[in-house]
Amino acid sequence: MGRIVCLAGAAFALLVPAGAASAASPQASCNGVLVSSVAGQAGLVAALTREFHAETKAAGLPPGSFDAAGAHAHAGGVDECLAALG
Repeated sequence: MGRIVCLAGAAFALLVPAGAASAASPQASCNGVLVSSVAGQAGLVAALTREFHAETKAAGLPPGSFDAAGAHAHAGGVDECLAALG
């Protein structure tokens, strides 16, 4: 699972500039914060979700385990979530 979370962190780090703002509440999960930070980039969240689910499944884990990691993490902001998940 660590490899999957690392891949996700790396993907978001490449796509989200450092210090990027998120419209999500500070109490939001890292899923909410990261998805909010790329809002407006049509199709990006769907493409990343498909990629992360495929990688998770290829690693022999249930595809939802990736989603669960981000849903349980509440780090505060984009940079903090990338650090927590990466």
